[in-house]
Amino acid sequence: MNLRERLRRPGIVVAPGCHDALGARIIERAGFEAIYMTGNGLSASILGAPDLGLLTLTEMAARARAIAASIAVPLIADADTGYGNLNNVARTIAEYEMAGVGALHLEDQVTPKKCGAMSGLSLVSADEHAEKIRCAVKARRNPDMLIIGRTDARLVLGLDEAIARGKAYAEAGADLVLIEMLQSEDEMRQAVRSIDAPMMFNSVDGRTPPLTASAFESIGFKLLAFPLSATLAYARLMEAFAADLKASGSTNGWTDRMTSIHDYEHILGLERYA
Repeated sequence: MNLRERLRRPGIVVAPGCHDALGARIIERAGFEAIYMTGNGLSASILGAPDLGLLTLTEMAARARAIAASIAVPLIADADTGYGNLNNVARTIAEYEMAGVGALHLEDQVTPKKCGAMSGLSLVSADEHAEKIRCAVKARRNPDMLIIGRTDARLVLGLDEAIARGKAYAEAGADLVLIEMLQSEDEMRQAVRSIDAPMMFNSVDGRTPPLTASAFESIGFKLLAFPLSATLAYARLMEAFAADLKASGSTNGWTDRMTSIHDYEHILGLERYA
């Protein structure tokens, strides 16, 4: 089932974030219906650098292709600002379609962008980004690939402007709208009531209210991502593992916390290969 069909049905779709194909396969095996490819996590895993718009379209599309090929559920992908002007947006849509992406979001920051949770964000005008959304909708060949209109205006220009931009992006043809960094349940409810389009929410640890999936569903969201949580968990685990290995000179203390070689090979589908 593609994501468009699933979103027509009752219930919220929860899409944990990942930064690689192994993480995607583990999330899929846990029973989730969709997976989110995090730009922030990709910047960390590919470059070891913060999310400052350093990755290119081709780097992002290549990782999206690898992740999408490893799973059977839809992949929702960060597409930053579309990597330039309208011509770049059209190419972004083509590259992500060929990669097998089920949905992507385009954000209204200037290029190069920053992580939406950072300070000092700069935005393009609502009209400019609405034109990007219209361009994206026109450029796609697969009508089942969803275009998500994202605004990062909440922390920069306030709630009213963020909602106004969400409305504009819905009117421009976005299949879903994402307002980044809504700060309370009241703000969430106001946004869902005000915008005539299905709504997505990015739950960012330590920066947005720590609600459960059922709470987000009751507010009215149709799609929920935890974009950076798995990458943060991975970083904490690696810090502990590296420190312990350095101190002890052995991995013996980690035996019960490691996936067995047998289970690891099963996750990777070794039995499917000759």
